Amino acid sequence: MTGMTFGEAAMELLAAYEVDTVFGMAGTMTLELYRGIARTGIRHVQCRNEQGASLMADGYARATGKPGVCTIIGGPGVTNASTGIAQAYCDSQPMLVLSGATATGTHGKGWGAIHELDDQQAVTKGITALSAMVRHPEEFPEWVARAYALFGGTRPRPVHLSLPRDILAMPVATAWKRRRAPSRPMPDPAFIGEAAVRLAQARHPLIFVGGGAVGTRAALTGIAERIGAPVLSSNAGKGILPNSHSLSLGCSVLQAASRRALAEADVVLLVGSEIAAGDHFLPQLEIKGEIIRIDIDPHELSSQYAAAIPIQADAGAALRALADALAQRTPAATRIEGEARVRKILAANDAALTDLEKLHLRVWQILRAALPDDTIIMGDMTQIVYTGCFAMPMEVERCWYYSGNYCALGVALPMAIGAKIGAPHRPVIAVAGDGGLMFTVNELATAAEEGLALPVVVWNNDALNAIVEGMDLQKIPRIGVEPRSPDFLKLAESLGCHATRPAGADQLSLAIRAALTADRPTLIEIRQDAPWLKS
Repeated sequence: MTGMTFGEAAMELLAAYEVDTVFGMAGTMTLELYRGIARTGIRHVQCRNEQGASLMADGYARATGKPGVCTIIGGPGVTNASTGIAQAYCDSQPMLVLSGATATGTHGKGWGAIHELDDQQAVTKGITALSAMVRHPEEFPEWVARAYALFGGTRPRPVHLSLPRDILAMPVATAWKRRRAPSRPMPDPAFIGEAAVRLAQARHPLIFVGGGAVGTRAALTGIAERIGAPVLSSNAGKGILPNSHSLSLGCSVLQAASRRALAEADVVLLVGSEIAAGDHFLPQLEIKGEIIRIDIDPHELSSQYAAAIPIQADAGAALRALADALAQRTPAATRIEGEARVRKILAANDAALTDLEKLHLRVWQILRAALPDDTIIMGDMTQIVYTGCFAMPMEVERCWYYSGNYCALGVALPMAIGAKIGAPHRPVIAVAGDGGLMFTVNELATAAEEGLALPVVVWNNDALNAIVEGMDLQKIPRIGVEPRSPDFLKLAESLGCHATRPAGADQLSLAIRAALTADRPTLIEIRQDAPWLKS
């Protein structure tokens, strides 16, 4: 590595951490990073806006399980990217953001340097696990090691490293090596034993799993079957227990009957989830029973859903230990009783569907039949996706993504691009509303340049309909909620994509299947007022 600039050495180090792709936009202050990208052969995906870069990095992380990386300029690049960074923070996704920064001699001076932020480190402090200004090249390996320790050893969240333009060109004399990440925390045997006693005694147990429980299917299934517990999931937990399992309630926490079941359970095993409002749209869910909580983040164990038995540990290790402990006990509840509870709850949920949800359900049924089980679905903030939380069944984990916590419009398309680039062997689809798509529609050009076989389904009702309904309910005039939509087909075609508006269920199914193998993205517009949806 002797003779390299800091920018080159930085990318060499990231290559040692198995970084193979970065998303970003070059700028004059980050040129040396791009010299390093060229030197290492790391793939660079050029976005149209730094918001797209951070959201693509988020999508890449979700699809691969590896940190997504974006390279951006300081100042406006950082503020543009902040939406994607904040979303990854809320959803516990690993992301490494390398940004430029003004020269070190300008910091805090207020001289008006190009791309100046008075305190860039502070700008992202609240939306990252770590935000640091690198003052000298030799600091970089330690900051990167800290980042990967956070990604692998605790609740993963973004890390932002600001790299001043003057130090990026400095020479690096010694080779930098990758450092090992720490192991994850293991469960306390005494707490596991106590949890097993409470669960075995429960007459109406229920399990709630979130994204922190990904990878625990075998142990989770064994526990649920052993104690006869229905299993409810957050959006991030969809598919950990397949929807087809007789104890699965899926991600139906938005529905009243499932919420009642959660409230009436005498013991709730809560694994790897903060039960955030984005999953249920309420200030707080009612949980009357005792909570046994497993989470790698100690802050969650003392949050609004206080745990009678708080277990800080890796979810997989904790559930395996709990399954072993339960095997030595005879539970009070049975699997047959649990399955009967599930059937009753799901029937009540189905009976309560609204007319609009029934339209959404029809679309999801068509999509489910047309898509392979391992398809990654990136959902935007739109009513059809809200319905999809409970209406789109999942047999495989890490396939359904919808960031209801941060709830930013326009995220689905760039996230789907990042996911498809990270997992090119898997089908990926984006589902967005007409309003949301317009936030990031420019990234269709990125997807077209990359030649991605990516269906982009647009649910068009010519409105921000959830807000319209709120205004109508509260007798507020409709102001700023019915923007005029463009001709989405022509817009998509002008950006290098295929585009179609199916006139029936069969045409929608064919369009989806064709888009999965096309030579470029395909925008598929579905109008909410289409007659075929009601036929």
